Amino acid sequence: MKVIIPILVAVAVVVLWLALRSRVQGGQAPAVAPKDVYLGLRNQMLQGSRAKFSLPATSGAEEPWGIAMDWGVTNGTATVVALSDGSASVYLSSGGGFIGGIGQEPIRKAAQNAVVVAREFKARMTATTAYPLPGRGQVTFYALTDSGVFTAKGLQEDMSTHRDPFSKLGDAMQAIITEYRLWEQQKASGSK
Repeated sequence: MKVIIPILVAVAVVVLWLALRSRVQGGQAPAVAPKDVYLGLRNQMLQGSRAKFSLPATSGAEEPWGIAMDWGVTNGTATVVALSDGSASVYLSSGGGFIGGIGQEPIRKAAQNAVVVAREFKARMTATTAYPLPGRGQVTFYALTDSGVFTAKGLQEDMSTHRDPFSKLGDAMQAIITEYRLWEQQKASGSK
């Protein structure tokens, strides 16, 4: 059951993306803008629950079972999500991204590591019910727990130079992006 939900979500997103793509290529305006798809996926994660995603219980209500990172990039926002079962997704506000990842061991391990690292930082985060998009060069983390969502913010420059105390968490989330890129390169070169 744990694997079925992320797979169903991935299939639904791929079907939606293909439908949008065929409409655009056929000269029709898309029914749903890429940014709306992005916001829908992002909100589904931020407003979801451990039970909804069929994840095992944590040792406490405030222990993260998931972590999301919003990153204000040049053309919008990139959101990276990691769940305790190893599901990992990257959503781009401009359209596209990656969903699932649990079937690829390096991606699954990177996602599980990110959740473990998030547990180290949760005590330094504050509770929130608002999920604004970050500005360019800003990074926002959201720890997903049974007792709610907790957040912390920083600057990309401080994260990349390790001047921000949350740099370790940023690195863990970046590892998911790296593993997806490596996987894409392997697929493109025909190796498995």
